[in-house]
Amino acid sequence: MNDQGNLSESGLCCHGTPVQADEGRTAAICTNNRGDTRLVIAARGYVVIVDPQEGTSKQVHFPANNKDYPYTSLSSRSGMFYVGAGNLLMALDPFAGRFVDCCETGHSGEAVGFSLAEDSNGTIYAASYPTCRLFGYAPSSRTLTELGRLDVQEDYPFHLAVDRDGWVYAGIGTERCVISARDPENGEVRSLVVGEDRVSGKGIVRLGSDGEVYGRLAPSSISEPQPWFRLKRGATIPVPDHEIADSDYTGTGFQTVHRRFPAPWRLMRYSLPNREAVVLNEASDCELLIPLSYESEGADLSPLAAGPDGNIYGTSNHPLHLYRYDPQADVLQDLGGRWTEKNGNICAYAIQGNLIAGAAYAGGHVFIIDTSRPFHKEPGKAGNPRLVASVPEIYRPRCALAHPDGEHVIFGGFGNYGVVGGGLYIRNLADGTERVLTPDHLIQHHSTMCIVPLPGGDLLCGTSVEAPGGGKPKDTEGRLYRLDWRTKEVVYSEAPIPGAREIALMEIDPAGLVHAFTEKQYFVYDPQARRVLRREEIADLGGLVRQGLVKSEAGRIYGVRGQAIFTIDTDTCRPVCLFKPPHKITSGLALLNDRLYFACGKQLWSMQLGTSEHT
Repeated sequence: MNDQGNLSESGLCCHGTPVQADEGRTAAICTNNRGDTRLVIAARGYVVIVDPQEGTSKQVHFPANNKDYPYTSLSSRSGMFYVGAGNLLMALDPFAGRFVDCCETGHSGEAVGFSLAEDSNGTIYAASYPTCRLFGYAPSSRTLTELGRLDVQEDYPFHLAVDRDGWVYAGIGTERCVISARDPENGEVRSLVVGEDRVSGKGIVRLGSDGEVYGRLAPSSISEPQPWFRLKRGATIPVPDHEIADSDYTGTGFQTVHRRFPAPWRLMRYSLPNREAVVLNEASDCELLIPLSYESEGADLSPLAAGPDGNIYGTSNHPLHLYRYDPQADVLQDLGGRWTEKNGNICAYAIQGNLIAGAAYAGGHVFIIDTSRPFHKEPGKAGNPRLVASVPEIYRPRCALAHPDGEHVIFGGFGNYGVVGGGLYIRNLADGTERVLTPDHLIQHHSTMCIVPLPGGDLLCGTSVEAPGGGKPKDTEGRLYRLDWRTKEVVYSEAPIPGAREIALMEIDPAGLVHAFTEKQYFVYDPQARRVLRREEIADLGGLVRQGLVKSEAGRIYGVRGQAIFTIDTDTCRPVCLFKPPHKITSGLALLNDRLYFACGKQLWSMQLGTSEHT
């Protein structure tokens, strides 16, 4: 690795934290035996407790300085609030406004409380991701006991419920749908209902308002609802849909709420990013807007784009807020999240003319931003940004390309939860036509991570064998493949770097050589000769950074990794370190007016290029 010290720290600038907001991940309504009631919203590192009677809110931080994400929460019959984050299960008294207990599972890297349930004795059950371990918490003794695994193959215990006899049921996924049951007498766990092999999805279980537990399978590939079962003492009893009792849960996704307010209150909506909750007093038919008061460290930033209007665009990661930085005015503006009802972040951008096309996790949602029109905060067909597609084949987007024909954009990424392999989404921005190429049409069990255009318009694509949504990889090495742009057929594919599971980033230089990166290596590939010209280890630059390469109009390639900003010397085919910033770089990369823009966690940074660097 060459090192070049001609850039000083004075060329580095922090532009601030674009999004001072957090995402509510789960909520529950707690009511004690006196009839007092609270709405508790859990976010990363804290909860906000809302008192509808007083119209106030209060922030309470997780104990032990826990900054992990929660996934679900539970309101116990006694009015306590339970939530897990990281390897801590925590108990909150929402009326005293404090956490009264927290228990460690003893397993690092695990998320306890991925699902929660309570039995008739008040024991709280918590299941963990990604091992599907089950834990039991006894409030009277404040002890947490590990009870074994609910499934040895799957990662996601989406739902828990306990029947009157103490049987614990789990709805599990994602590579296959499973409903498991644990016998309280001997601790034995068995699978009651299992979906077909290679059919992704999840099992669903829920406690009805009648005290019975119900379950069904929800395969991802089948749109029709599957039949329900009553789950009783480890047995499945088919029941018609009209006999299924209501659940104590309302809402979906991160807007799921456990239990309801007692009369006369009714929760209408809440939004932690928008800092408001709205409750209705049904006795007076009066709505009350309650400001949600909390301090935020800010949201982490996702990849950036240099807009055709001379501004930098990007989104935060949970919550999905769009922001814009105007370098001329030095103004950083949070454009909010009201324009989309989606969670997550925009992961990759492609720019054609005045249009910025971006694809978002979770769901492969493709948005179009017209920089020649005013920005609108409300969603809709006339909105800007505008949602134009939702593509499960790129559920977790990773790359984008504006095709040289000036009309098309292409997106690639990982497929849906439980699926091994992702596709390509191709859209003509001029006429709105679109096409999806499935992984079976491309490289089976692979997902496209990076794309470069070849002379003549064909695409060279790099893949990953990973399946981050709970699927089990079916191959061991990432591949390069060439896609014929006219026929949309794969011309060839090959694994250029033995042992590398992912070809993560690529750019093509003016001479037609491709400069590419795996997790640990840099290599140069000649697409005409179909051979690797050279490669080298680059551990001293730090870890991979998403969208960490950019090319100037003159054809100069710049990049970022976790600990370095670099350029590619195309004469020697070597990365040249330009600067090692004081903070870890977490996402990249945009080039605008001789400055490189990137993110360090929650902050937007840039570095001035020397005059000799960009020509």
